Amino acid sequence: MNKILFVWDFHGVLEKGNEYAVQEFCNLVFKELGYNRRLNIEETRNWYGLSWFDYFKLSTPDANEEVWNKMVDKVLSFQKKGWGIVQKHLQPRDFAKEVLSEIQTSGHENILLSNTRPEHIQSFTDMVGVTDFFNKIIGIDTDNNSQVGKGYVNIKSQVLSKYLDNKTFQKIVVIGDRDVDIKAGVDNNAITYLFQSPDFTIKQIDTSPNYKISNLKDVLQELDS
Repeated sequence: MNKILFVWDFHGVLEKGNEYAVQEFCNLVFKELGYNRRLNIEETRNWYGLSWFDYFKLSTPDANEEVWNKMVDKVLSFQKKGWGIVQKHLQPRDFAKEVLSEIQTSGHENILLSNTRPEHIQSFTDMVGVTDFFNKIIGIDTDNNSQVGKGYVNIKSQVLSKYLDNKTFQKIVVIGDRDVDIKAGVDNNAITYLFQSPDFTIKQIDTSPNYKISNLKDVLQELDS
């Protein structure tokens, strides 16, 4: 059987609600460091999927790199109470389990490729109950790789290329919600799906995906083609 590889982003695609946790984390950092700044949910959603560094850089543009790194260190120090905050908000995306299950049952492969620290990503997938649907779960540490600064490197594209080395698939399908996901797919000759959550303002991206969807079930058309 010629297998199809489905490459999934996690945040903003297979889950929903975590943007409220991100907002809460950022505002805790601002409070503890004495800043009057507070993120609203619209800002949080516009930047969703960026690194912590980028969140703090965009929200406090008059600060400097030393301050932004201090903010990153502070948010990472919330680990003990952090999972309680995440669990309060995080839910599986509508139809995520059904779609992943159908792909797996059909004999094809799902892998997860997320800009989430490697030591944390499975805690997220466990929380929404999708861990067992993946052949491989890959977390990427992008804390120091600013997407809004010069010199950005699409690490996701490089990691996917390395994963594909010496592997053969009938086709590769990449599903994500940001430029970096679509560009990683384009760089690796994949069919690309830009997922646009009904809760989010539609993002303008630089690279054209093959499809724009707001229902994960639409990805299943790849099983029939």
